[in-house]
Amino acid sequence: MKFLTGFCVVIFLCGCSARTSDEEKVRAAITSMENAAEARDTSDVLAWVAEDYADSQVLSRAELANFLRGYFLAHPKIELMVSVENLQFPADGLAQAQINVTRLGLGDTDRASFKVEFRRSGDEWRVSRADRASSP
Repeated sequence: MKFLTGFCVVIFLCGCSARTSDEEKVRAAITSMENAAEARDTSDVLAWVAEDYADSQVLSRAELANFLRGYFLAHPKIELMVSVENLQFPADGLAQAQINVTRLGLGDTDRASFKVEFRRSGDEWRVSRADRASSP
């Protein structure tokens, strides 16, 4: 379950049009993070995490990196289903999302819901906080 917190820290971005909306960028960032987690690529996941990341489990970005490395070593195959239930922009440069993550496996399915905060850094959005939320 800690992986899911880290992952959501973990979640994705890539724009297609010349002027992509902030919502499209955040959703693309979530998708990119999902792909990086499924590829078990710690550095690609962390590329979407802010340098000053923190969460309710008191994980820093460096501690999250160590956790992800261990999780990816212990899980040779990761398949995720990620859905964004709610995405809001309460202030310029700030996005908040409710994200549901399901890790699929043979007889081993984990589900978790997270409140994730993104901050804009230049033209990119980075996860600055991810906390486990009550499941819907």
